Amino acid sequence: DLLEDGPNPYMKERYRLLTYGQRPTAEDLEMMRQMSLEPQRIVDGCTGRAMLGGVGGAVMGLLMGGFFHTMQPMNHIDTSLGTWEQIKQSYKGFGQACSRMSRNFAKVGVVYAGVECFLERERASKDIQNAMYAGCVTGGILGFQAGPSGMAFGCAGFAAFSGVIELVMGH
Repeated sequence: DLLEDGPNPYMKERYRLLTYGQRPTAEDLEMMRQMSLEPQRIVDGCTGRAMLGGVGGAVMGLLMGGFFHTMQPMNHIDTSLGTWEQIKQSYKGFGQACSRMSRNFAKVGVVYAGVECFLERERASKDIQNAMYAGCVTGGILGFQAGPSGMAFGCAGFAAFSGVIELVMGH
């Protein structure tokens, strides 16, 4: 009797239209394949954003480490040596400086991107306050070893820096 009266009123619309045994068409398969490989889906997650922040920070740290190492004064170079030996002496420690700076920038990128993504999801908005809160948390975490005053200065400094960057970038 229920089937003759019409569809079940307690069943949602998506279940009423459900059919079993229907094979997906080629268009449906292509659409599902494209959706599963869509790069935007990877970046949308907080884990993906944090990883991208870490990779970006590591690359930026490599560049900055190399730049700052070449800007250091080279007082310990022996000028009586040949050109190649002088170059080898001047670039001693170049790899360590690049890797150290890369690790530090990667840490900042992971923490900042992860916290900002979490805040965006919790507050359901993308605004300058999220950047400042994420900057405060990141600065506090980075200043943890310096004690409470170091955490406070790190929080305030990184929050201010994040706010200025967001204003300059126009977000």
